[in-house]
Amino acid sequence: MEQEQTEFITFCTEMYAKKHEQSASMVAELFCKTGVFDFLFENYTELHSQGKEFLIPLIESFIKEHEPK
Repeated sequence: MEQEQTEFITFCTEMYAKKHEQSASMVAELFCKTGVFDFLFENYTELHSQGKEFLIPLIESFIKEHEPK
């Protein structure tokens, strides 16, 4: 299952980068800093079947809650 999780996390990273017009490396840095990668990995089972219409707002909300002040 680890490969599927990696593909899902890559998908989320690319979708977020495209929506926010950022490079994947910038998004990866943000996802590391805010714990998004861990969140996506830990919740893969529940999230992997969701579409971008659900995932992007979820990720944005997660970042808002976990961004260093």
